[in-house]
Amino acid sequence: MGRERFRTGVEAASSRYVELADWGALIAHLAADPELGSDRHGAGDRRPRVALAPSLAHAQPDLVAGFTDAGFEVAVPDGDDPAAEVADVPLAVVRAELAVAETGSVLVSEHALGDRVVTMLCRRLVQVVDADTIVDRLEGAADWLREHGGQPGFASLMTGPSRTADIERSLTIGVQGPDEVDVVVLTTPSGGADEA
Repeated sequence: MGRERFRTGVEAASSRYVELADWGALIAHLAADPELGSDRHGAGDRRPRVALAPSLAHAQPDLVAGFTDAGFEVAVPDGDDPAAEVADVPLAVVRAELAVAETGSVLVSEHALGDRVVTMLCRRLVQVVDADTIVDRLEGAADWLREHGGQPGFASLMTGPSRTADIERSLTIGVQGPDEVDVVVLTTPSGGADEA
């Protein structure tokens, strides 16, 4: 029930919803995506470029090797100017703390600037969440924030690509942040974190 309701919310927010077993399946799924090799994302004949949130790359170092082995050029912003390292990157991957079925949102907790720029400066954002962390209502996100009181440097509920109709009352998507958002639900308990 929770996953189906979450899927409905994600799709209503103009995002793609995908269920995969683990991180290895995610890498294979993205490697097989024909859009990532197209000029639409600026890759041309080059390897597609993916940015990983530094906290994700640190927590799961096998992901960098997994994406590299699958033919991706991997960027993990860790220098003095993380925004310049990932600005306009075609694809970015972040891990969400939990998902809210009621709204189709994910809660992303980002301690460092490098994590925040990865979520905001890419063209296509892949938000990965474990199936067992889907909560039914927004109160579940509030409970998580209360339990982790003050630890996140920045936490945000994200629901699809941004949209505005402020400019001549014409709907525009992706004005602030990514143009496209994929929400990937990992169905293996604890997300199969060691599966890269």
